[in-house]
Amino acid sequence: MVFRATGVGLCLPLGCTSMWSRRAALALGGAFVLGPVTARAQTARDGADTDRAADPGPGASTATDGALPSFLPTAVIDAAFDMTSRPGMIDMLRARQVGCVFRYYAYKDQPERGLPNKVLRASEARALWDAGISIGAVFQYNNDRIESITPERGRADAEFALDHAQTVIGQPKDTAIYFGVDGSWSGADQMRGVLDYFTAVQSVFAARGAPYRVGAYGSGTVLGALLDRGLIELAWLALSRGWPGSRAFYNGDRWNLFQFSHHLAFGQNIVDGNVVNPNRTDIGAFYRTAPAPVLDFGTAFLLKDQFWFSNARRVPIYDAPRAGARKVADMTLAYNPIVLTSTDGWHAVSLDGTDRLAGYVQDKFLVPSGTMPAYR
Repeated sequence: MVFRATGVGLCLPLGCTSMWSRRAALALGGAFVLGPVTARAQTARDGADTDRAADPGPGASTATDGALPSFLPTAVIDAAFDMTSRPGMIDMLRARQVGCVFRYYAYKDQPERGLPNKVLRASEARALWDAGISIGAVFQYNNDRIESITPERGRADAEFALDHAQTVIGQPKDTAIYFGVDGSWSGADQMRGVLDYFTAVQSVFAARGAPYRVGAYGSGTVLGALLDRGLIELAWLALSRGWPGSRAFYNGDRWNLFQFSHHLAFGQNIVDGNVVNPNRTDIGAFYRTAPAPVLDFGTAFLLKDQFWFSNARRVPIYDAPRAGARKVADMTLAYNPIVLTSTDGWHAVSLDGTDRLAGYVQDKFLVPSGTMPAYR
């Protein structure tokens, strides 16, 4: 695939080789720009120069020559490591046109959980802004444990997040801080704890002048309950398709961000990939002194259109698009593949967010991203 950079975005021409990009580009009149760009961000980019430890999975490249794949089909990533702590990472973000990086606010780094550089600090924020990349903020500190989801923790977490945003990062007003609810909780007592947690968060924000908007990361059940009660403004749907309510929430189009992958490869670094809802493109990201511009509908649509869902827990991947081909891997629900090309009932797929071929999957197992299917 060939693309040309436009500001901090990219423009895909009609000659793109992938089926999805060609179809979407035609629908959008031939080309699109990945995100508006301010003069400040353009100047910063022109003058710029880099915990999740994970197996890249089936089909991922193990090359160490530093060559970049042809495209990164996402404008938004999230990661639990300092972008400046990995050699060349900032350069790869710029080269592959990442527009926003979500990073953590937390009480401290957590090396005991394999996250030695979890917390976003001022030096990393400056490096991202200097590269023309916006930041999204999410507070998470053991929020995958239900005992952390209490009104007491909600108050403490909100106070800390506000202090970190204002005094350490200098986060501009009217942008967002998300709070993680990283579990498959749906019971009455558990949901009461979630609602009490966010009620406490909102109380603290209100007492301090509501400088930021509140978002949440979690399951469809959690996000729907919080939206219904006006406790959050922005919803970030987690990848885990087995979490309660997530399929209905995705298909109900209530989300701002959807985490479609845990397996995007930047050299030897693995990060999460996200798509922005074309109908809800505001995600609360920010530059050094102002909110980041939102994606236009067409760009968000094209980026969402790139990945596909599987409709089975385990899908065979073959080395050729034909009956009798050799199976090279199994694709689990943890992967939402990129379809590179399609022919005669087969899809050529990538699993690491690049155009590196993982193999071929039969058409009957994949569904376009417009609707999240049930799986068997």
